[in-house]
Amino acid sequence: MVKRLNKACKFFPCHTGLEDCTFCYCPFYPCLDEKKGNHVYSSKYKKGIWSCESCNWIHKRKVTDDIFNLISKSKYRRRVLQSGKKGVIVLSHGSKLKKANASLDRTVRAIRQKTGVNTIVPAYLQSFRPDLAQSIKNLIARGCQTLIIIPFFLFNGNHVTRDIPRLIKKEKTKYPKTKFIYTKNLGEDIRIADIVADIIEETLA
Repeated sequence: MVKRLNKACKFFPCHTGLEDCTFCYCPFYPCLDEKKGNHVYSSKYKKGIWSCESCNWIHKRKVTDDIFNLISKSKYRRRVLQSGKKGVIVLSHGSKLKKANASLDRTVRAIRQKTGVNTIVPAYLQSFRPDLAQSIKNLIARGCQTLIIIPFFLFNGNHVTRDIPRLIKKEKTKYPKTKFIYTKNLGEDIRIADIVADIIEETLA
């Protein structure tokens, strides 16, 4: 039996093949996917707007279930990070130009907001502060017993494979009771392709 249909809505059915009304308003609007919608001229607004009148993708039951699963995973991730005394260090290369380092601070703030965890801090390999040792010291002083170090690097070069592991090994001798977890770098994650694809689509749009 089909569930989550709001037949009391005065606009029902708003789309052909409607299966699910959970997302009355699409959270991905405007998706700018020409397979799902198109630009039309609005006499009301005197300009072109994105129309998805012929799209029922967000109203497919499987799509809605998939989105719910992603939301559940996000909640689980928050619980895991918030449980226990964990700290996260996002480690970038660093630059002598202060403005060049500002993007890492913005990224860290966004991660804190998404996870609800405030023990996520930036660190710089060189040319800027705080360095890795200082960030480790600060998080341990705040009671963190597990530290996750994420190399904010695209390429799996000498810094990622040699220099950072050496620094972590040195810090382990200072804090033998602290658990250190060194993750893969950004470029090793295939999801980086999604970011590049989004930038291309936004630019062309």
